[in-house]
Amino acid sequence: MNVILGAIAFVLYAAVAALLVSKYKKTNDAGFLWLGLPLVLLPIVAVPLAFWAQIGTDRLALGEHLNHFPFSLVEQGHLTIGRLLTLLNFVEHLVWGLLSLLAVLALNRERKTPGTKKAPRGL
Repeated sequence: MNVILGAIAFVLYAAVAALLVSKYKKTNDAGFLWLGLPLVLLPIVAVPLAFWAQIGTDRLALGEHLNHFPFSLVEQGHLTIGRLLTLLNFVEHLVWGLLSLLAVLALNRERKTPGTKKAPRGL
Protein backbone atom coordinates (compact mmCIF):
# COMPACT_ATOMS: atom_id res chain seq x y z
CA MET A 1 0.00 0.00 0.00
CA ASN A 2 2.85 2.42 0.83
CA VAL A 3 4.41 1.79 -2.58
CA ILE A 4 1.15 2.60 -4.38
CA LEU A 5 0.59 5.78 -2.37
CA GLY A 6 4.22 6.79 -2.91
CA ALA A 7 3.92 6.27 -6.66
CA ILE A 8 0.71 8.34 -6.83
CA ALA A 9 2.33 11.11 -4.79
CA PHE A 10 5.40 11.08 -7.07
CA VAL A 11 3.18 11.46 -10.16
CA LEU A 12 1.37 14.38 -8.52
CA TYR A 13 4.64 16.10 -7.57
CA ALA A 14 5.96 15.58 -11.11
CA ALA A 15 2.78 17.19 -12.50
CA VAL A 16 3.16 20.17 -10.16
CA ALA A 17 6.82 20.52 -11.15
CA ALA A 18 5.92 20.42 -14.86
CA LEU A 19 3.23 23.08 -14.37
CA LEU A 20 5.59 25.34 -12.43
CA VAL A 21 8.30 25.04 -15.09
CA SER A 22 5.73 25.69 -17.82
CA LYS A 23 4.45 28.77 -16.01
CA TYR A 24 8.03 29.99 -15.53
CA LYS A 25 8.77 29.59 -19.25
CA LYS A 26 5.69 31.64 -20.14
CA THR A 27 6.29 34.43 -17.62
CA ASN A 28 10.04 34.33 -16.79
CA ASP A 29 8.93 34.83 -13.18
CA ALA A 30 11.49 33.10 -10.95
CA GLY A 31 8.87 32.93 -8.20
CA PHE A 32 7.39 29.90 -9.93
CA LEU A 33 10.73 28.12 -9.62
CA TRP A 34 10.88 29.10 -5.94
CA LEU A 35 7.44 27.56 -5.47
CA GLY A 36 9.02 24.26 -6.47
CA LEU A 37 10.88 24.18 -3.13
CA PRO A 38 7.87 23.85 -0.82
CA LEU A 39 5.55 22.21 -3.34
CA VAL A 40 7.88 19.63 -4.91
CA LEU A 41 11.31 19.36 -3.32
CA LEU A 42 10.32 19.41 0.36
CA PRO A 43 7.69 16.65 0.05
CA ILE A 44 10.15 14.46 -1.86
CA VAL A 45 12.86 15.02 0.77
CA ALA A 46 10.32 14.39 3.54
CA VAL A 47 9.66 10.81 2.39
CA PRO A 48 13.06 9.37 3.40
CA LEU A 49 12.92 11.41 6.61
CA ALA A 50 9.52 9.89 7.40
CA PHE A 51 10.92 6.40 6.88
CA TRP A 52 13.88 7.28 9.13
CA ALA A 53 11.47 8.47 11.86
CA GLN A 54 9.34 5.35 11.44
CA ILE A 55 12.32 3.02 11.79
CA GLY A 56 13.58 4.93 14.83
CA THR A 57 10.24 4.95 16.62
CA ASP A 58 9.68 1.27 15.83
CA ARG A 59 13.06 0.45 17.34
CA LEU A 60 12.27 2.57 20.43
CA ALA A 61 8.93 0.81 20.83
CA LEU A 62 10.75 -2.54 20.75
CA GLY A 63 13.05 -1.34 23.53
CA GLU A 64 16.20 -1.13 21.40
CA HIS A 65 18.94 1.28 22.44
CA LEU A 66 19.43 4.26 20.09
CA ASN A 67 22.28 6.67 20.71
CA HIS A 68 21.50 9.25 18.05
CA PHE A 69 19.54 12.48 18.31
CA PRO A 70 16.53 13.00 18.52
CA PHE A 71 15.71 9.43 19.59
CA SER A 72 18.15 9.71 22.49
CA LEU A 73 15.82 12.35 23.99
CA VAL A 74 13.11 9.70 24.25
CA GLU A 75 15.51 7.21 25.83
CA GLN A 76 16.64 9.80 28.37
CA GLY A 77 13.02 10.61 29.27
CA HIS A 78 13.07 14.19 27.95
CA LEU A 79 10.38 13.41 25.34
CA THR A 80 7.76 10.77 24.75
CA ILE A 81 7.50 9.08 21.37
CA GLY A 82 4.31 11.03 20.69
CA ARG A 83 5.94 14.36 21.52
CA LEU A 84 8.93 13.48 19.35
CA LEU A 85 6.69 12.75 16.37
CA THR A 86 4.74 15.96 16.98
CA LEU A 87 7.99 17.94 17.19
CA LEU A 88 9.24 16.47 13.91
CA ASN A 89 5.87 17.28 12.30
CA PHE A 90 5.99 20.90 13.51
CA VAL A 91 9.56 21.34 12.24
CA GLU A 92 8.49 20.07 8.82
CA HIS A 93 5.56 22.51 8.76
CA LEU A 94 7.79 25.38 9.89
CA VAL A 95 10.23 24.72 7.04
CA TRP A 96 7.33 24.34 4.58
CA GLY A 97 5.77 27.61 5.73
CA LEU A 98 9.06 29.50 5.48
CA LEU A 99 9.80 28.18 1.99
CA SER A 100 6.23 28.97 0.91
CA LEU A 101 6.50 32.52 2.21
CA LEU A 102 9.78 33.08 0.39
CA ALA A 103 8.33 31.66 -2.82
CA VAL A 104 5.22 33.83 -2.68
CA LEU A 105 7.30 36.91 -1.96
CA ALA A 106 9.47 36.06 -4.98
CA LEU A 107 6.47 36.07 -7.31
CA ASN A 108 6.17 39.23 -9.38
CA ARG A 109 2.53 40.04 -8.95
CA GLU A 110 2.32 42.91 -11.38
CA ARG A 111 4.96 43.19 -14.06
CA LYS A 112 5.17 46.64 -15.59
CA THR A 113 7.13 47.33 -18.70
CA PRO A 114 8.38 50.85 -19.41
CA GLY A 115 5.84 52.98 -21.21
CA THR A 116 2.80 50.83 -20.42
CA LYS A 117 -0.05 51.51 -18.09
CA LYS A 118 -1.22 49.15 -15.43
CA ALA A 119 -4.12 47.08 -16.71
CA PRO A 120 -7.38 47.47 -14.77
CA ARG A 121 -8.37 44.47 -12.70
CA GLY A 122 -11.63 42.82 -13.56
CA LEU A 123 -13.90 40.73 -11.36
